[in-house]
Amino acid sequence: MDGVLIQSREVIEFAWTTVARHHGVAVNQAFIDDHIHGRPGGHTLQALFGQFDEQKRLMIKKEVDAIEQVSTCALVPGVATFIAQLKACAVPLALVTSSWRARVDNVLQQHDLTSAFDSIICRDDVRRGKPAPDAYRLAAAQLERQSDECLVFEDSVSGVRAAVSSGALCIGIGDDQTLTAHGAEQMHEDFTVLPVSLTELGAHAYADGGLFISGRVAQRFARS
Repeated sequence: MDGVLIQSREVIEFAWTTVARHHGVAVNQAFIDDHIHGRPGGHTLQALFGQFDEQKRLMIKKEVDAIEQVSTCALVPGVATFIAQLKACAVPLALVTSSWRARVDNVLQQHDLTSAFDSIICRDDVRRGKPAPDAYRLAAAQLERQSDECLVFEDSVSGVRAAVSSGALCIGIGDDQTLTAHGAEQMHEDFTVLPVSLTELGAHAYADGGLFISGRVAQRFARS
């Protein structure tokens, strides 16, 4: 969700670094990249505040969540149109996020997307969060698909690793060019620059840097 559906990277960084400074914990950019973006909150909490007892960590996490939950984030450019195109072609959609259910519901309500997804997997739905593949495998199962029949869009290293290890084809969104080194097939800055074409031939496919959506019912995204 964060960085793929909504432009929230700055909000998430602000929430964690603000609370960290308040509790005397220093955070650098390398830590942010490795332990905040795309990671479950529990992982970041332990990595940043492992020196505190559990009760203190729970209090700290509430401070972070309070900042994130009240923040309004714009949609990633082009994503609303892209979702509408997929829905028009009856492509099953899942939202897989390291965020929590109340925040997801709030974001979807803000942007009138409450009925956009056939499956929503949040951090509390799996035992192991990203970069483990569990969330993507669960989403595929709820869509009644195999993981290798799915196409995933991700903006973080941990997210790409989760998608790829699940067996899905993964496309990177954003400006982090290192995502291809972790398994992303291709990078697109946002959805306005992702070529999308409708076709009556074969299955849905990602090929030659563009997405081909079949008018026929298809169960997998073919690799180029």
